[in-house]
Amino acid sequence: MKKWLILAVLLGLFTVAWQSDWVSAARSNNVEYFIDTLFEDMGYGLLLVTIPLMIIQNVITLFPVVLIILVHIMAFGVFEGGLYSLAGTVLGAWVCFLLVKYFNFNWTERIWNKRKSSLSRYYRWIKEYGVFTIVALRSIPVFPSNLISFAAAFTPISLKAYIWSCVVGNLSMIWLLSLLTAPLWLESNDAFYTTFLSGYVLFALTVAGFYLRKAFYGKRGKPSFEKYIS
Repeated sequence: MKKWLILAVLLGLFTVAWQSDWVSAARSNNVEYFIDTLFEDMGYGLLLVTIPLMIIQNVITLFPVVLIILVHIMAFGVFEGGLYSLAGTVLGAWVCFLLVKYFNFNWTERIWNKRKSSLSRYYRWIKEYGVFTIVALRSIPVFPSNLISFAAAFTPISLKAYIWSCVVGNLSMIWLLSLLTAPLWLESNDAFYTTFLSGYVLFALTVAGFYLRKAFYGKRGKPSFEKYIS
C-alpha cells in the first residue's frame, strides 16, 4: 500500500510539473526563458528548477537534456555548470532505477513488452558486461537515459556499481555535449576549446582503457565480467 501511495505522489508531482511553465519552456527549447527570466530573478535558485527538471527528464523523456546542460553552462560556467548537470543526471538515473527495481508494478511489464526489442538489447549488454556497458551507453547522448536505467534495474547489478557507472558515463556525456554546444556558450577562445577537447579525449581513452583491461584480462588473463554485476 505504501508503494502505491508513493507512486501516486510521484505521479501527482509529474502532473504538476507537466503543466508548469518550466516544462513548457524546456519542451520548446526556450533557453532565454531560463537565462533571461529565471536566472536573472532567482540566481542560484535556478537550480531548484533545473535539477528537478533533469530528474524528470531522466524518468520520462520530455525534452532534450542538452537544453538544461546548456542552461547550466551559460548561467554558471562550464565547470560549475557541468557539476550541477552531473548531479541532476545522476539523481535522475538513480530515481528511474529505483522506481523500476523497487516499485515494480504491472506498468513496468507493459513498458517492457512495448519496448522489448530495444530494452532486451540493453539488458543483455548490461547483464553480460555490467558497468562497462552502462558507462559506454551513457557516454553517447543518443541512447535514452530512461531505457538504460529501466534495463539495468532488471539485471543483478548492485546499486553502488550502477551509481558509479552513471557518474562516469554521465560525466563523459556532459563533457561531450559541452563540446558540441561550445559555439553557443564559448567566446572566441581557441586555446581553451583545444584544451577542453584534449582533456575529453584523454578522459575517454583512460576510462575505456581501464574498463576494457579489467573486463578482458582480469587477474589470470581470462574474461572477468562477473565482478561488475555483483
